[in-house]
Amino acid sequence: MNEKTKNKLSVAELNGVKILTTYAGIKKTLNNQDDLLLIEFENEAAIAGVFTNSLTSSAPVNYCKKNLNIKKEPSIRALVVNSGNANAFTGKIGDQTVLDISKNLSENIKCNMNQIYMASTGVIGEQLQSKLVIDNINRMRSEKKISDWSNAANAIRTTDTFEKIVSKSCTIDNVKIKIIGIAKGSGMIAPDMGTMLSFIFTNAHLSSSILQKILKPINEKSFNSITVDSDTSTSDTVLLVATKKAKHRKITFHNDPCLSNFKKTLQDLMLELAKLIVYDGEGASKFITINVIKGVSKKSAKKIALSIANSPLVKTAIAGEDANWGRIIMAIGKSGEKADRDKIKIFIGKEQVTDNGMICKNYSEARASKHLKQKEIQLTIDLGVGKSSSTIYTCDLTHKYIEINADYRS
Repeated sequence: MNEKTKNKLSVAELNGVKILTTYAGIKKTLNNQDDLLLIEFENEAAIAGVFTNSLTSSAPVNYCKKNLNIKKEPSIRALVVNSGNANAFTGKIGDQTVLDISKNLSENIKCNMNQIYMASTGVIGEQLQSKLVIDNINRMRSEKKISDWSNAANAIRTTDTFEKIVSKSCTIDNVKIKIIGIAKGSGMIAPDMGTMLSFIFTNAHLSSSILQKILKPINEKSFNSITVDSDTSTSDTVLLVATKKAKHRKITFHNDPCLSNFKKTLQDLMLELAKLIVYDGEGASKFITINVIKGVSKKSAKKIALSIANSPLVKTAIAGEDANWGRIIMAIGKSGEKADRDKIKIFIGKEQVTDNGMICKNYSEARASKHLKQKEIQLTIDLGVGKSSSTIYTCDLTHKYIEINADYRS
C-alpha cells in the first residue's frame, strides 16, 4: 500500500497518562512482539464508548458497557488491552477472567472496579488466562519501564502490518487541546458501532456525558463508514477518554459553540484512523472511496454504498483492474433500497459509465480501466432520487486475504 499510510508521527505525551507494554505470551509471535497494554490515569478521567452490536460480543465488551451504564458520569483510572486472544465466546469463565483482572488492578491502584476498562482482540473461543495477564500487569507496574504511544499502538496489533497512531491539536476557548488516537484493525472489519479497537485520549476538561454525545455522531461518519470484508467483530470497541487537565472554562452543554474546533479535529482524527484500517485491509492493494449521492435518505444511501463496498464481485473486479460496472449495478439492485434504473449515473473516477438506463455513448472502458490501475479508486453513484448522500471507505479483495485468514491460527 501507499507509504503515507505508515503514519510515523512524533506523538506528544499527555499529562497524567502512563503507558506500560510488554510481551506476555498471549499472542503467538516469532519476535516476542508486545501483546499487553496498560494505560493508567493519574486522576479520574472522563470516558465515553461505542461497541459492537454483535449478539456474540466478547466478555470485555460486555464489561465495558456495564461500567459505562453504571452511573450517569462514569470515570476511568486504567485501561487494559491484550492482543492474541479475543476472550469472546468463552462463557462464564471468560466473564470471570475480566473480573479477576479488574479486581486485582483496582486494588493495586486503589480505585473502584468499574473504573477499570478492558479490551481484547485475537482468536475467538480460546480462554484468556487471567493469572498470565495479572502477573504481567504486576510485573510491568513494579518495573516502571514507561512505554510510548508507538509501543501502545503496536501492542494491540494482530494481523495489522503497521501501527496506527494519529495526533492532532486544537483549541477550546483559546486553550490548547491535544488529541491522540491509536487503533488496530485489518480484517473482520465492518463496524456496526465503531472499529475493531480504537482508543482516543485528550486533555480536554469535558464530562463523560458530553464526550458520549460528541462521540456517537462522529463515530458514524468515521469508523462506522469503513468495511474491509463485511464481517462485524465480536470485539469492536471505541473508547474516548478526557483527562480534564486543560485549563479552559467549564463546559456544560455538548453543543456549546466553543467545542466546534474540538469536534472537527476529533472527527478528522477518527476518520484518519479509520482510513488507516482500510489501507491496512488484509491483503489489500487498493483503497476505494464509494460516494453515493442523491439518495432518498442518508440511511438508504449508506445501505447502497455498503452493498457495493461489501460485494466480493465488485472488490475482486477492482483487484483485477477490470471495469466490470455491471457488478456495481448488481450491488445497487440487491440493496433493496429505492433506485430508478433510468436515473442512475455511475462514475469510475471521472469517467461516466451509465445514463438513461444504459451505457453512455461516450463511455471509454480504457479510461475507466486506467483509473482502476491506480492505488486509490473513486466510485460515484448518482441515484437521482433524492438529496441525501453517504461515503464509505473500503479496499479490494485479493488472494492474499485468503492466505492471511487460512493461516491465522497457525
